[in-house]
Amino acid sequence: MTDAASVRWRRWLEEWAIPLELMEAVPDSPYGWSPELWKRRAQVAREQGSQTPTSDIIRSLLPASGTLLDVGAGTGRASLVHAAEGYSLTAVEKNPDLAEGFRQRATEQGVSAELVEGAWPDIAGSVDRHDVAMCAHVVYDVADIEPFLSALARHARVGVVVELTPGHPWSDLLPYYRALHRLERPHGPTYADFVEVVEEVCEASPHVETWTRPGQVWFESWDEILDHYGKRLVLPRSRWSELRELLVPETKDDTGRLYVGSRDRTIVTVWWHREE
Repeated sequence: MTDAASVRWRRWLEEWAIPLELMEAVPDSPYGWSPELWKRRAQVAREQGSQTPTSDIIRSLLPASGTLLDVGAGTGRASLVHAAEGYSLTAVEKNPDLAEGFRQRATEQGVSAELVEGAWPDIAGSVDRHDVAMCAHVVYDVADIEPFLSALARHARVGVVVELTPGHPWSDLLPYYRALHRLERPHGPTYADFVEVVEEVCEASPHVETWTRPGQVWFESWDEILDHYGKRLVLPRSRWSELRELLVPETKDDTGRLYVGSRDRTIVTVWWHREE
């Protein structure tokens, strides 16, 4: 008997857990961003603008004077543009720092939006239905995908829009984990697995659009590269020279900016109409 799509999704994400012995061998968490890289990434995102295939799809679904719900809104990168266009926006964010960043960004842009702080779907009961419900770069952090997605769909009258990468955000690190730790990482889940979850949980046949944009991460120095990837790969500083050998062939210098891997980032937008 084949496992349900939502069960496979959970199993994939559970397999991404980093072994405790690797975590205990380093002083820093592998999951954060240095303040400088985060600021630089945010600046590049602002320069690129918020007009994307995802935003176009959201506009196509929103009626005049429509309402938009953004779950896991972060600092509002994907949704504040629609508040600026006159749509009514409600944002849900569980991280206090990101929620404060959302407030600051909304103030800077001179737009109003309702912010609900809390974890989805725990606080779903306190949020009204909207014309469109969305989330961007959230689902790979949600192992218990069925209640998350069901609540998201129930809160949409017209349609649901989900933006994600083709595979797990750390998929590019697979060869380095293998080379440095002899540790195999999962090859899933992918956007195709998410589509199967939508078909199973929401009984919908979603549309899928794949697109690319320039990446938002660049480095000023090798010290910065090694600090970032050393933490991601839970590698003691004493082994960073090994890491540098692996990264040198993948690193390019463009007018003083160092890029690791592809300069382009592939994004997938999955969306479907709600049927009452």
